[in-house]
Amino acid sequence: MKRCIIAIAVVLLLRPFGCFADTVPKYQSQASEVMKYIQDNFYDRNTGLYHHAPTDSHAEFMWGNGVMFPALVGACRYEPDTYLPVMARFFKSMDRYWDSKAKPPGYEPAPTNGNGNDKYYDDNEWMVITFTEAYELTRDQKYIQRADQALKFALSGWDDQLDGGIWWHEAHKGGTKNTCSNAPAAVGCLRVEKFLPSAQSHSNVTAAIKIVDWTNQHFQTGDGLYMDNENVGTEKKGTVKLTYNTALMIRANLGLYRWTGNDKYLQQARKSAKAADGFLDKSTNAFRDDVKFSHLMIEADLELYRTTHEDYLLKRARSNADHFYAVWKDKQPAELIENASVARILWLLADSESAVGKRFWAQADQIHN
Repeated sequence: MKRCIIAIAVVLLLRPFGCFADTVPKYQSQASEVMKYIQDNFYDRNTGLYHHAPTDSHAEFMWGNGVMFPALVGACRYEPDTYLPVMARFFKSMDRYWDSKAKPPGYEPAPTNGNGNDKYYDDNEWMVITFTEAYELTRDQKYIQRADQALKFALSGWDDQLDGGIWWHEAHKGGTKNTCSNAPAAVGCLRVEKFLPSAQSHSNVTAAIKIVDWTNQHFQTGDGLYMDNENVGTEKKGTVKLTYNTALMIRANLGLYRWTGNDKYLQQARKSAKAADGFLDKSTNAFRDDVKFSHLMIEADLELYRTTHEDYLLKRARSNADHFYAVWKDKQPAELIENASVARILWLLADSESAVGKRFWAQADQIHN
């Protein structure tokens, strides 16, 4: 009995010093918590897809899928036994959105029987980017093959009206060409290019340069941030500035810096990132936009940090992650896209601190395998 009492006392003395503390780092633990909530409340085990909301059993739209899939890729780096099968099934289940009858084929915003003609170019571009990340992680050819196909659809949206640029919608709904349909296309070009045969010409790099130059000309303002869209018929600009537009242009410029070695692209990325302080809400020290937009700015901060190691970028990413998790913890959002955005943020912050994450991104940021 005496030895038992002594043992208990030793345990109690050691606990405050962390010897028996939970060894899962904060962001990884939080990300896992959010992911479990999503799986419990949004995942349809019968179809392998996700519901739009717990109270709406319709399959999520492609925009939301384009956030949920990156959240799954992040989860697979830490809990592969749990999430690799889910990710693979989700990829296959999204074939219901893939319009193979169209030329070129692409993802419709909702499940289709084919020839829907309602495709958004940005919906497909988000999938290009996330599928290249999935391929980087798994080396499963299905991911890079579909990324290449979706990129071909995205680039088919370029024409000579307004001297170039990719439309937002294949049927020209809204009549606009947008930053959000051009910047992620450039990022996608540079990500896919990494995995093409080395003997192939760098046509995607050339395309990315053309897209970035056009987007700068039409949407960049003097502070380094980006407006949202331009109406092709009237040439009227949609002057609102959203975090995700600037975020993807930061990543596009970083990609061009890696491929070309031209310092002007790095300096442009740094200028835009500095200007993004203007997106911060002074009362929260977090980005003012909804998390479904802001999560991409946090990702851009972390990618630029891996290149420049400027402390403010990591600090800004962390303060945003802490804010959006606290908001989530207080009240979980109704829609999948917002929950998935929070999960994605937290997995990326976990990557910034873990050996697993640092190794992955060190490889992913290289332009060659």
